[in-house]
Amino acid sequence: MNIQHALALKKAFEHLQAHRPIKTIAIASRVLEQDPTNADAWFLSGIAYHDTGQYLQALDRLNRACQLVPDAWDYLNHRATVLYHLGRIDESRTDYEHSLRLHNEQPETLANLARLFIQIKQPHLAHPLFQKALALDPNNASLHGDMGVCLVALKSPMAGIARYRAGLALAPEDADIHYNLSRALLMVGDYRQGWIENEWRWRAQHYRNVDQSFPFPLWQGEPLHGKKILLIQEQGFGDTIQMIRYAPLLAQRGGKVLVSCDPLLQRLFATMPSVEHAATLESPFPKADYCCPMLSLPQRFATCVETIPRKVPYLFPPQTPPFFPGEKDPFHPRVGLIWRGKSRGQLTASAFAPLLDIPGIQFISLQKDLLPNELDHLPITDAQTHLTDFAATSTIMAPLDLIISMETAAAHLAGAMGKPVWILIPYASEWRWLSEGTEAPWYPTATLYRQTKPDSWTDTIAQMAHDLTSWILRFSLSSR
Repeated sequence: MNIQHALALKKAFEHLQAHRPIKTIAIASRVLEQDPTNADAWFLSGIAYHDTGQYLQALDRLNRACQLVPDAWDYLNHRATVLYHLGRIDESRTDYEHSLRLHNEQPETLANLARLFIQIKQPHLAHPLFQKALALDPNNASLHGDMGVCLVALKSPMAGIARYRAGLALAPEDADIHYNLSRALLMVGDYRQGWIENEWRWRAQHYRNVDQSFPFPLWQGEPLHGKKILLIQEQGFGDTIQMIRYAPLLAQRGGKVLVSCDPLLQRLFATMPSVEHAATLESPFPKADYCCPMLSLPQRFATCVETIPRKVPYLFPPQTPPFFPGEKDPFHPRVGLIWRGKSRGQLTASAFAPLLDIPGIQFISLQKDLLPNELDHLPITDAQTHLTDFAATSTIMAPLDLIISMETAAAHLAGAMGKPVWILIPYASEWRWLSEGTEAPWYPTATLYRQTKPDSWTDTIAQMAHDLTSWILRFSLSSR
């Protein structure tokens, strides 16, 4: 290699390490103008474009580097990472595995492939890779944290907690490990410590896009005595529906409760007697004395499993004309169905065939974003066009006798309305459902049906069909 080019690329690498990718790109580009066959220049340029979030440009340059040197394990590792960010998972896996065949004792590549397996819900494949990476690099706090995520996904939350603590012993200020530790602690019912750890979320990567510019002093549990307190939505619909249960408790403490939430929740929350005003996140914040992000409320109330505010209903449908006109048939129950969530549980309507085969039930689809022809030839009434917001959904839910749902915001809504709801819980459950059992600690009218195998709902739905058969018999007897 030309000595001037080597010195230039050394400087480019120093800029890269100092988080100055634009300067790296500039130097590498000058080298490539003079020597377009310089693989290292293409490689450094590709990493720099990756660091700026320009993944297509990064892939183009890493492809050039790999064409020039096909068996460079580090080139393949970085290209795999870019492919992963582009959602090209199969190609990413191929590159990681090729890289490991060339150099199978590289902790970074082992961990990257393991993280890919976590992403595609195959933690059993990730576990041995994390083990090997940790054996090679035992003082890497991030690896301990990643192993914790893997163990929790394998339904070993206590082992995951131990691994998170090992990571924090090495990096006490690692917010991502603290945040993941909070989820695991809550999952096993250690709410006292879990809510404390949950306050680290504001510094974690998971929250990097959450607005943290609070307009008023944060409420830390001070007496309210007529003061106005603004509750601010910070996460998704399900979390927000779950946490709005604290509004009546704040009102009991003398607070005047205001809410800032997504427009799809605004009309529903406005029906709560304890909420004086519900504004949308797009509108200016209503003036208040304090504010509180909603997922901090359990910590402010020192909530433990035994003291969860479980009084339902706390959400009510607005006074609008009923979705089902006329008299209800007392011998044919109405059952609402949701079989697909945004991320946790992706089924099609036909997966509920064992339920649909049970006679004597009027099934109502509460599913949004139906696939083309998804309900063809199925005995399901489609309510999708009426699901305009959560208030409208609550109006449709109100006369239903049972709701069966994947883990969705609609399932939270049913629980908050005090409706009987059966919820299908993925193999690795979220913290709010604890790690085992059929009872839902936050929703007394909910029954949990836990997935027994990571990649299959067959057994779970079969059990649900068996229980639904018994349920309709009891329903018919009670209607006589």
